[in-house]
Amino acid sequence: MINFSLIFPSSVHFGYNSLEKLASIELPGNSCFIISGKSSMKNYGFIDRVISILKKRKINSYCFTEVEPEVSVETVNIAYKLARKNKVDIIIGIGGGSALDCAKAVAGLASQDITVDVRDYIDGKEYIKKDPLFFIAIPSTAGTGSEVTKNAVLLYPEKNNKLSLRSEKLVPKIVILDPELTLTMDKNITAYSGLDALSHAVESFFSKGANDFTKELSVIAIKLIFKYLPVAYKDGKNKEARYYMLYASFVAGLAFANAGLGATHGIGHTVGAVCKIPHGLANAILLPQVLIFNTKFCPEKLKELEEKTFKEFIKELLSLNKKLKIPMKFSDINPNIKNNINLILSNISFAGSLSFNPVKLTIKEVEVILKETI
Repeated sequence: MINFSLIFPSSVHFGYNSLEKLASIELPGNSCFIISGKSSMKNYGFIDRVISILKKRKINSYCFTEVEPEVSVETVNIAYKLARKNKVDIIIGIGGGSALDCAKAVAGLASQDITVDVRDYIDGKEYIKKDPLFFIAIPSTAGTGSEVTKNAVLLYPEKNNKLSLRSEKLVPKIVILDPELTLTMDKNITAYSGLDALSHAVESFFSKGANDFTKELSVIAIKLIFKYLPVAYKDGKNKEARYYMLYASFVAGLAFANAGLGATHGIGHTVGAVCKIPHGLANAILLPQVLIFNTKFCPEKLKELEEKTFKEFIKELLSLNKKLKIPMKFSDINPNIKNNINLILSNISFAGSLSFNPVKLTIKEVEVILKETI
């Protein structure tokens, strides 16, 4: 028997047209700061829809649409100071994982008594003392799970890494999961975000922090992703596939938010930061090799997963990658990665995701895994 604790968002609204829930859910105050990326949500009219809904409720909106695909600590600093300057009551993050992570960090920092650099919170010099501003997460991709987690993953250029601002206070108050927003994803984003969700489900199953509850969530997500990701990739307008992929991403997010992850993410964050490789793509390349390495030492975990999903899981995983045109090696994307091995290794953090890996790794073992992917 294992004791465990769980964290969840306060309220979740799922399904087509659930964006309209903004018209009726209880909201504090009369001023909102909308945070998103530079083009997609604006170009497809979703930000205007949010503004229109809020306007009918006499809630003023300010927009910040400068979030990069891999949001940086400096962008968070700019955004949270703007939120504070405009004295907003509500933060809405709408977009991919970077937009949600930026909004999550802004909600946390804008409510604190002092004005500091977000780096100070990541480095442990400061921590989130006061409750964040009221935060609503509206994902437009099916993959990151940021809408249910307590951490905001940020690019920290000075450390050549992606590191997290963490606090249970950062879990969103409201989550709106409308599959309509995901219909706009292109093939690459569909594949990378979907495989990111799969890596969440698989790693949380193997994680040291896993329990019977989170494992069941992981299995649900794994089965749905193997079934519906190829469909969504082939036909981005398939509403059923988009529905179940967003659902799977949400369920996988709940699993890893409560169980932790592993070496795929622990290594992948650094590889992505150093070599400018999208997060989901980095995870997709790393996951099979991490599983091969881990199961040399804990084969019973792979056996348990195969009993709950399907046989020859790693083979099936490699087959899925092939269907989605994922390269086998990082060198197929960036030939110079071989010259960056030492830089990657020197910036690997053994806190966070790596600490949950079922096999305790040294830097030498990380190097072994990394070289298999190069």
